Amino acid sequence: MFDVKGKVVAVTGAASGIGRALADESARRGAKVAVADLDHARAIAVAQEIAAGGGEARGFAVDVTSQESVEAMVAAVVSAFGGVNVAFNNAGVFTGGPLEKTRTPDFDWVFDVNVKGLFYAIKAFLPELRRAAGAGELAHMVNTGSENSVSIPTSGMFSAYCATKHAALGLTDSLRRDLQGSGIGVTLVCPGMVQTELWNAKRSRHDRYGGVKLAPPEGVESMKEGRSAQDTATTVFQGLEAGEFMILTDPRMGPATQSRLDEVAQALAVCDARVGPL
Repeated sequence: MFDVKGKVVAVTGAASGIGRALADESARRGAKVAVADLDHARAIAVAQEIAAGGGEARGFAVDVTSQESVEAMVAAVVSAFGGVNVAFNNAGVFTGGPLEKTRTPDFDWVFDVNVKGLFYAIKAFLPELRRAAGAGELAHMVNTGSENSVSIPTSGMFSAYCATKHAALGLTDSLRRDLQGSGIGVTLVCPGMVQTELWNAKRSRHDRYGGVKLAPPEGVESMKEGRSAQDTATTVFQGLEAGEFMILTDPRMGPATQSRLDEVAQALAVCDARVGPL
């Protein structure tokens, strides 16, 4: 049973959006919550709001593009709470455009955060999850992918971002295989469009990737058709309680995802006809 009451839940990218909603939902269910984010002040503020509502939380600084920072954050969480039972590796950024027009610094940025940052978090959290599993406690790794993990977006061109979310699927499914029999659960969350600040991700971009760049305010309009972050978090916990590996959060993902499935099925049929039995 996926029950976080009394357990330690760590969430990266928890100062806003889906991460914050996951932190809020974890606290509502009785977890001790580590709110980790590049924006330390906002992470602390979120933790204080959770505490003001009767929950238990603390804010932590983390830069997921730095392995040392991720390791230091995990060590700080363990020092504060005594361990980790659930790690929501949720931190992520976004850049738009086709590959041909994607600047190399932007490509590096989304891959360093969304892929290498995920790898660093997996590596840093796993020893603590192994300790929890060894003690017979809840131990679970939850990685945030996207509808773009299982399809090519139809709502616009954001090719580098889409590639990072395909990588998140590969990392997470491989991790599931790696951890078979370990007592550690692994889940990939694939949100559809959600009402978050992802459209303005460059507001906290490092100088080495081009620095801060605020998106035009009309960008928020593009997210209004999305589900709320809180509704998305509720769906995520429902999937976790059901023991699902892949949790899709928006039924509107269906057509694009089905198109990919149909294409794979067709390619397999062509292969069978072309090659025959081996």
